[in-house]
Amino acid sequence: MMVLRSTTNRFRMLALLMLAGATLSACTPAPEPTPTPTAAFASEEEAFAAAEEVYDAYLAAAALRSDGDINADPDKFLAGAALEADMEAQRGLKEQGLRIVGPSTIAEFNEREAQVSGPIGTIVADVCVDISGSRVYDDSGVDVTPAQRPDRGQVRVEFQGDSEQLLIAQSTPSEDSVC
Repeated sequence: MMVLRSTTNRFRMLALLMLAGATLSACTPAPEPTPTPTAAFASEEEAFAAAEEVYDAYLAAAALRSDGDINADPDKFLAGAALEADMEAQRGLKEQGLRIVGPSTIAEFNEREAQVSGPIGTIVADVCVDISGSRVYDDSGVDVTPAQRPDRGQVRVEFQGDSEQLLIAQSTPSEDSVC
């Protein structure tokens, strides 16, 4: 009887330990899942629409800046080479005593390519910019806009970012700059 009682006690103890182990493991938090990188945009169409919207907002802010609005900040739409080029252009205009007044608008937005599956998207478009509404003035207020200046110019624009923040990373006049 003594052997039976000690064997029964061992089984009970073993069952208790197993139950305690199972209970403790149920309280252990599951490991955090590794986040899957989200695509920059849901589709290429969404990316191109966002890029056109950013470029339009940039042109509007640039027009406000050139008209003297001290709160206009077209640089908030720029990054990298595009930001550097804009800052250099503004310095150059100032050094020459020139200012551009009036709006430029998008005449055509031609989609080229979009890589949007990664966390940072890259969108490229050829943008035909209508500059007919803008004029160049010198310090004395004389219009010095070149007489032969075309009304439209084409630039290849590269955008980088995601649906939350898309910026103009590079803007290069196209070889055939008239559109």
